[in-house]
Amino acid sequence: MPTLLDRVGRLNLKRLGARTAIVEAGGERMHVYRLSGAGERPLVLLHGVGSSAAPFAPLVARLRPHFGAIFMPEAPGHGFSPPPAAPLDTERFFGCVRACLDAEVPAPFALYGNSLGGGVALRYAIARPERVSTLAVLSPAGARVDAEALAALVAGFELPTRKDARAFVRRLFHRPPWYARFAAGTLRRRLGEPAVRALLAAARVEDQLDPTALVALPMPVLFMWGGAERVLPPEHLAWFRAHLPPHARVVSPPHFGHSAYLEYPDEVAAEVVAFAAGLPSPADAGRGGDGDSAAAVV
Repeated sequence: MPTLLDRVGRLNLKRLGARTAIVEAGGERMHVYRLSGAGERPLVLLHGVGSSAAPFAPLVARLRPHFGAIFMPEAPGHGFSPPPAAPLDTERFFGCVRACLDAEVPAPFALYGNSLGGGVALRYAIARPERVSTLAVLSPAGARVDAEALAALVAGFELPTRKDARAFVRRLFHRPPWYARFAAGTLRRRLGEPAVRALLAAARVEDQLDPTALVALPMPVLFMWGGAERVLPPEHLAWFRAHLPPHARVVSPPHFGHSAYLEYPDEVAAEVVAFAAGLPSPADAGRGGDGDSAAAVV
């Protein structure tokens, strides 16, 4: 069920000119936002688990002058997408998103994802490298850790009490905004939805990213993981550092948390725009680094 935050975000996206549609993808129905930009290259944004495309409005407002058509699909059971006909495991979940992008988005396009959306973006780039011109991820899921570590991560998304929900929301941000306390109840309901619980329960080590395929990604890759990340553990960052392609640009602003696109949309947008244009990282300006490789930036 769409939440109040989904409805407010939908209004904000429509004020930017977004149109909406329900499309058939992978045997499920998905809600998709579309809006035009001032540039030429299409852009896709993928949200995280228990979230929706609605919170992208501030980021989209800043990206829109630099890209062409912008597409924001909402995963089955998220936002305004209907609940899945049957519980989704990781493979079927990805299959729905892949089918949606294959059918709805002209290639090549720039691809951005946060959290689970970042993991899905990486999987899509591995599966369809010819369709992705540039890939940008912020705190992506998908690091191939052992079963114990994966179970601990999934358990962190269980919020049995309001206190747990408030603590989780605080971990999403570097400096939690004024509305964080009010958002806790909404987040708790979202993460308690049957579609979300089934997806998290189905997480398996073998469904996580293949390191051999990840390091072989041919397109330019922007990997953002801030020093204020408190949802995903440091072991995940270490795994990505070890398996990203050598040409990846890795930026790690100390104040970026898991939801930096909400807290610092100007800076996240500046990184994505500069990267897509082949320009140096804005975060590097004060460090004197060139931002061309993981080794140069991290």
